[in-house]
Amino acid sequence: MKKASGFYADSLEMLLDTMCNVLGGVVFITLTLALLVRSSPAPAAAPSPEQAAELANELSAVTSSNAWLKTELERLQDAHQQLQTNHMRLPNTTETTKQPWPVIVRYGRLYPLSLLSSPNPNLNPPSTRDGIIQNTRSIEWQRLRGQGDFVEPRWGQGDEPESGVADMVQAFRTHSRTNFYFAFSVYEDSFDAFNRAKEAAVSLGFQYGWQPLIRNTRLSLGPSPEKIPPQN
Repeated sequence: MKKASGFYADSLEMLLDTMCNVLGGVVFITLTLALLVRSSPAPAAAPSPEQAAELANELSAVTSSNAWLKTELERLQDAHQQLQTNHMRLPNTTETTKQPWPVIVRYGRLYPLSLLSSPNPNLNPPSTRDGIIQNTRSIEWQRLRGQGDFVEPRWGQGDEPESGVADMVQAFRTHSRTNFYFAFSVYEDSFDAFNRAKEAAVSLGFQYGWQPLIRNTRLSLGPSPEKIPPQN
């Protein structure tokens, strides 16, 4: 056979070179794809029913929160919305020359620390001083050296708010001792009873002061008990 020369020889060489390049490119792409497939992570497993339910709940919570925030923003942006301010009335303490008449308010009842003695001196205990005696009828007393007296009301032994205040006022007037005002120590279970008692005191023309006490407070009078000033 006669060897091709000139233009035809160059064309065959170019065709052979192109085919080799294409084949090389195909091999390179194939190897690259094989490496990519081997290095790619395994597909994630489908979530379990429990995980799917949890995700659905979280999505629902986020959706509800977004809806609430949108509603609040619309409410705050409403030009006709008027913000209300609650005003707290603080007690106004007043100066007075009258003496406090301490009363514990607990279990929904009144427990005065002191009682006025009977007009009949033969009926009064020996410890009576200036016509005033300790109330041992409805209050338990315990004296500790250097710490004063601890007092504990007896459950169910106190007086009803309105009648208790009226009885004390009547005793004041009977003994011509109207220079007192009521000093209430109010436990947290008896604010309603305190409100009734103070209204009764005001209606009878007497001042009052008060201090709040938490449920388990053990009331100590101490050597020098703290004075509760009148607040009306």
